[in-house]
Amino acid sequence: MFGLKSTFVRWGILGLALIFITGIFFYSPAAGKETESAPGWTFTEKFPKPPWWTWGKDYEPSKPKRGGYYRGAAVRYIGLMNPNHWPVNDWVTMTYIYEIVIYSDGNYMPSIPWLVVDWEFLDPLTAVVKLRKGVKFHDGSDFNAESFKYQLEWIKDKKNGCWDRALLNQLKSTELIDAYTLKFHFKKPWAGFWGILANVPGYPISAKALKGDSALNALKSLEKKAAKARKKADALKKKAKAGTEKNKKAAARAEKKAAGLEAKARAAAKAAEGAKSLDVFPIGSGMFMFEEASPGNYVKLKRNPNWWFGPSIGRPEMPYFDGLITTVIPDPSVRLANLRAGKIDGMGLDRSQFNLVKDESNLKVYVYPQNHVAAMRFNLVKGPCKDIRVRKAISHALDRKALIEGTQFGLGRIASCMYPGDHWTHNPELKPVKYDPELSRKLLAEAGYPDGLTVKGYMGNDTNSMNVAEAIKNMLAQVGVKWKVDLLEPAAISDRMKNLEYDFAAGGWGWIFDPDHMPTGLYMPEGGFNYGRSSNEKAMALIEAGRQEIDLQKRQKIYFELEKVLYENYEDAWLWWNLTATAYRKNVMGWNTELYLKGRQGFWYSHPMWFKDGRP
Repeated sequence: MFGLKSTFVRWGILGLALIFITGIFFYSPAAGKETESAPGWTFTEKFPKPPWWTWGKDYEPSKPKRGGYYRGAAVRYIGLMNPNHWPVNDWVTMTYIYEIVIYSDGNYMPSIPWLVVDWEFLDPLTAVVKLRKGVKFHDGSDFNAESFKYQLEWIKDKKNGCWDRALLNQLKSTELIDAYTLKFHFKKPWAGFWGILANVPGYPISAKALKGDSALNALKSLEKKAAKARKKADALKKKAKAGTEKNKKAAARAEKKAAGLEAKARAAAKAAEGAKSLDVFPIGSGMFMFEEASPGNYVKLKRNPNWWFGPSIGRPEMPYFDGLITTVIPDPSVRLANLRAGKIDGMGLDRSQFNLVKDESNLKVYVYPQNHVAAMRFNLVKGPCKDIRVRKAISHALDRKALIEGTQFGLGRIASCMYPGDHWTHNPELKPVKYDPELSRKLLAEAGYPDGLTVKGYMGNDTNSMNVAEAIKNMLAQVGVKWKVDLLEPAAISDRMKNLEYDFAAGGWGWIFDPDHMPTGLYMPEGGFNYGRSSNEKAMALIEAGRQEIDLQKRQKIYFELEKVLYENYEDAWLWWNLTATAYRKNVMGWNTELYLKGRQGFWYSHPMWFKDGRP
């Protein structure tokens, strides 16, 4: 899902996928006066002009040129191409096909109007959104209130098998106000709703395509039932020829049932005529659209000639590439060899590759913060780590700076707690846990372990995780803690986590946008990664309060306090917030790290790149 993976991050996102792209922001109902306009855009006090809203020479000196297919690489094939179905292995490619109705800014708030142009809470249980006009899906159908309402209800329908269905649990109903306005009614106050619209439920999909997809699934189900019923009817028919009156009646009933199902299947086939599976043929509204694919090998997208955004700012030539080709290349060294040979145009660098390529003259290398936290989890309900003195001792025994330099090749920022330093809910008063082996030995003695102790745990069996595990093991040994760590596959780690068969093990979280998702997953009883290992009552009360507080400043203070409570209880051992490194060939133009950090998702999607001479 991202170029620079670690076990810490990966286990935090298993099963939540894209919890990856959510956030929360509350706007007052007053729209404010108009302050500035652009072709197709109006900026107000409520939605002011962003600091990254520029496409001139202050953004990129060279002039954009149309042409060429950008060639990228992914670790795994994209998977299913309906983002609501699992697995999705390549979210970067997915977000070229689909847009998000609200984008998150440099502080990970969904503050950027995109396909939703205005939004507000009428009260804690009701919200209203206004949608952008003039947006077309790749199949030519319209994006409007009716289509978006249908999509959300489709996700909520259990029979459609959407992994993100649970994200809409608090949505009671959706009301159609007019062609481009929707009103949402919640079961209880839901401060994180804007974050949900900045998540996978907010990836607009053609309602026409969704209906066709549902028709195909209904057809498959009916054909299966009809075939089974026909087989039974034919068998009973043979038996009835020389059978009793009872046999004949049973055969007649079976024949009637089979004929009825066959008629329904014929009707379903008519309804499904021309439809295609969205898992294979995606229909979004993004800047690129599906062209062809070879599952397991590559995905090829072509330019969307009807993308609305370029014309809205007077740049109808956007997007500039003719298309994208994403080839599956699992081995990072092979990906780098392809980049150097000019066979691909860009890639996310493995940590170990950064120092090798950062000064290469034929490449552009960029480093920027990523919203992932690497951490280790404690078992707080059984074993030696129930004692806060043991948790403190272990945490103070870890030299975070050395871990970043030695295992991450410098690509990390020392973490104080959950939320990254540039996240809007990061508590700036908290300082990283100090490396203090003397204090660790003292705390262990106070806890009844003057001669040390043994703790058990696990890490992933990939190279980076093994390196981190070895470094931590050695650091703990210096203070008398023997860490019996097992290097495991994902399925085995999942079992250990569920059964609480660890004292100190891999943790962390990836794609930290909405401030509720991570603490809910890690510290609430219903959280997908808790399994009873944590039951901090103060933290749980704050998490619940944060879910319901729709005032931005009050909500921010709640999460500041939540971080403080978790920090003081040494609930986890937070290590670092990731930095990521990306390399492009010299002729790939249009990336600006400074503006990206101000706009994040908004900048990334509104500033497509191009080839200097219009070809690879």
